[in-house]
Amino acid sequence: MKRLALAPLLTITLLLGCGGGLEAGILMGVGNMPQPNEENVLFTSNQTGTTVFGETNQTHTAVAFSSITDTLVTTSSGQAKVTAQDGKVNDITISVPGHTFTDLILNPFKGSGRATVTVVTNEPGGGQQTFTLGYALGNGQNFVTILATDGETIDHVTVSAQGGFQDLRQPRISGIASTSIVTVVPEPASMLLLGVGAIGLVGYGLRRRGKVAAV
Repeated sequence: MKRLALAPLLTITLLLGCGGGLEAGILMGVGNMPQPNEENVLFTSNQTGTTVFGETNQTHTAVAFSSITDTLVTTSSGQAKVTAQDGKVNDITISVPGHTFTDLILNPFKGSGRATVTVVTNEPGGGQQTFTLGYALGNGQNFVTILATDGETIDHVTVSAQGGFQDLRQPRISGIASTSIVTVVPEPASMLLLGVGAIGLVGYGLRRRGKVAAV
């Protein structure tokens, strides 16, 4: 298991997968543990809806924030801060459309009761797995850090809290990678060569047919 920069985090958390066993591929726990090449998520406009979008500050990749129970609200005030129309966020899911990622830091700010963080990952050999972490929310900062290792990637993360929290703020993300399949399109010169070759084959076939008919 990779130690990385999460060693202090490992001493206070226990990570359980859907099978109930200790997993090496995902490290998750309470705390703010920055990783290399992290990007802040920013909002560039005021938005309202069940899904709103931010953008990473370096690669300008769209990050989606969605909710099943809440109407989300954002402002164009810089680093992402997402609240709900009724002032209390009860569930929010973070994903990067068309991409996976390997690191996410979140701060469900000023909450009450307990929060459950659910992480859905893509396994190196195929398929997905779900991990959860529960922790008590306090009346202030409530950072949680999630890191995928050993070839795992993160599909999406959901934070849910029955008592709710004021807003989700200071999201940071890294390890974004596209999930789309790249299709190689032949260059015009290559297409021309293919066309000339096809014409030559047709001409050769016609000549052979003419010889056979003459016999």
